[in-house]
Amino acid sequence: MHRGHELACAMWVLAALSLALVVLRLYTRIRIVKFIGAEDYMYACTGVFLLLFAIFIQISVYYGLGQNFWTLSIDDTSNAIFWTYVANSFAITGNAMAKLSMGLFLLRVVQARWHKIALWAAVIITVATSIALTIMLWNQTTPVKASWDVLRTPGKWNIRIQPMSVGLGVWSSVCDFFFAVIPWLFIQSLPMSQREKFMLAGGMSLGVIAGACGITRTVVLSRLNVFNYTLNFVPYFAWAGAEIAVAMICIGIPTLRPLYLKTRGFASAYSNQYRSNNASELPRFIMYDLKASKPSPRVRDSGFSHTRTDSNLSRPPAAYTKARNDSVDDIISEYQNQHVGVIWVKNEVRIQEDVAEWPLRN
Repeated sequence: MHRGHELACAMWVLAALSLALVVLRLYTRIRIVKFIGAEDYMYACTGVFLLLFAIFIQISVYYGLGQNFWTLSIDDTSNAIFWTYVANSFAITGNAMAKLSMGLFLLRVVQARWHKIALWAAVIITVATSIALTIMLWNQTTPVKASWDVLRTPGKWNIRIQPMSVGLGVWSSVCDFFFAVIPWLFIQSLPMSQREKFMLAGGMSLGVIAGACGITRTVVLSRLNVFNYTLNFVPYFAWAGAEIAVAMICIGIPTLRPLYLKTRGFASAYSNQYRSNNASELPRFIMYDLKASKPSPRVRDSGFSHTRTDSNLSRPPAAYTKARNDSVDDIISEYQNQHVGVIWVKNEVRIQEDVAEWPLRN
């Protein structure tokens, strides 16, 4: 087994793991959260692109990727390089899709204006540079075929793609670290304990691992010798596939929290029976002490009251307000008991419902 076979086996394992996460995420979003957004579609497309990357790497290995360039036949060298170009196209766009999925996920939950502007800028620049690099990959020479059929087709090299690939690798790593820092900024405002904030932000910041893979890939690419392409580029393709797979793992794990809670036996609060008829509006509940004051005539009485008089309760759980299914609570749910939806009070209260604009709607 030569290095090409090792590369192909590794890519198949990573692709299988990533597709398993895609299935689990889609199941969680469709069956438990009952909401699926654009970031979920991008996540699924990333998994498909990683699978295609593994398929075309396997084809390239069949023609000689992982072996010495100068020991292969002319036809095999041409075919091996051509199929690595195809595989690399899916690697570049797949990496951009992974960033896009994470960016859209964070855009759904952040509220500060500058957070949204920074995220949109990172996503747009990443997508634009990835598309540009893919186009340049296939237009390095005149005629185009000269870039992969180097021993038979004379041509002129118009673009040095390697420095541009290194630049995109640096930017990709910067985005990974940026996406890892953002959750620490908005999670501080969530009503939960510091321990839970740390665990939640830490789970959403696993992207630093993908950033480390991106740095390694960039360093490897900057030191490669292209004159033995089929042998020397094996580490680059290995790290390119690993970066996408690790990014998918880091993005997918936090969104599987509702599935984890369901397997632990917690009551589900993701049912859409509480969803507002107007998806752009969030119900806001106001508590009035009946003995102290009367509700404002401008709010609508829900007609619900609840009392609890147990004397052996040491600490009542926090109230939980059901929001739209793409809210922070739904995406990164915070259940710690099975009393979701119950408001614990010492005196009788009446719940009043008012309608407020949904704060996270773009």
